[in-house]
Amino acid sequence: MKFTSTKENLLSGINTVQKAISNKGAIPVLTGIYLKAEGNRLTFAATDLEIGITCTEPVQVLEEGHAVIPAHFFAEIVRRLPNTNLLFSYDDETVSIKIEYDHAETNIKCWRGEEFPGVASLEDGYMFTVNPAVFKALVKQTGFCANVNDPRPIFTGALLEAEDNNLTMVGTDSHRLAVKKCKIDNLTNENYKIVVPVKSLNEISRILKDDNDDVLTIRSNGRQISFENRDIRLVSRLIDGAFPNYRQVIPDESQILMKAKKKNLQESIERASLFVPEKDGSSVLRFNITDSNLNIVSKSEYGMVNENLNVYTEGNELSILFNAKYLLDAFKTMDFDDLDIHLGGSLSPAIFRPLNDESYLYLLLPLRG
Repeated sequence: MKFTSTKENLLSGINTVQKAISNKGAIPVLTGIYLKAEGNRLTFAATDLEIGITCTEPVQVLEEGHAVIPAHFFAEIVRRLPNTNLLFSYDDETVSIKIEYDHAETNIKCWRGEEFPGVASLEDGYMFTVNPAVFKALVKQTGFCANVNDPRPIFTGALLEAEDNNLTMVGTDSHRLAVKKCKIDNLTNENYKIVVPVKSLNEISRILKDDNDDVLTIRSNGRQISFENRDIRLVSRLIDGAFPNYRQVIPDESQILMKAKKKNLQESIERASLFVPEKDGSSVLRFNITDSNLNIVSKSEYGMVNENLNVYTEGNELSILFNAKYLLDAFKTMDFDDLDIHLGGSLSPAIFRPLNDESYLYLLLPLRG
């Protein structure tokens, strides 16, 4: 294997696959990045056997071939190389890669390409396509509700539900729940549901570019899921188990409707939460809802905040407690400002929706006083 490349393209490939590199030494080759020079492209690949990522970058290939280079040394030396044309040569006898730049060279011991297990390419099963920017919005507005540290695996993932060329993504940790829907294309076979690790969803969201001309193809065979576009493929295991029936916990009707500007509400909550540092994972705020007024109160040994917001209300008066962090987590992902807030009582779930838009909702359980 022999090729020339720019530092920029090498760093782009390294940064794309880096989160799939194993940090465990049980299988040493998994701590490396697989490189394959073919045509005028260099393929980068990494896997920890839970998630695998491949991508390609343009290079000038002088000799085709492949090898696996230790990720840590590869990334650190490339970051420190000058911005010049770099020549890479693989020596099969010494099983090493030589990097030549200016009037200097670096040699890195590596593994033969045949030792790398590869990243699966899913061909069978369900498939659909979606705009990458639209899919990233789904992940952003639902994934934060999952708890990646939950000992119950099902709550570390998000539900993907494909039906009639609509995709619904749902995240929950049993205290809060977010649902987001979008249109998809080319749905094959029948409708289906799968649970995908949120870590994998966050990773594909990180490496995807907001390109309206691009298409993200998603496939699943019931055991794994793949996300693929022109240059990138990410493959992840799925989570076994039944996802909670989220429809059962969404109230059909409410007793109180409040309309508010998200920006004003978020800024008020941010100020109020300064005096209620988290204890046991919750920072408590009180909402007092009266006719056309929302009173937000926080109080602790450090101080207090008492603010009033002019809002539209329908229904009875209500005093209710919320976890401030859970409110702010959701507000930071919302791409709209006009909020409809539906409330059923001091112990009933609160529903936050965009005005005149049924494609998204955020459900939050109140705290007990």
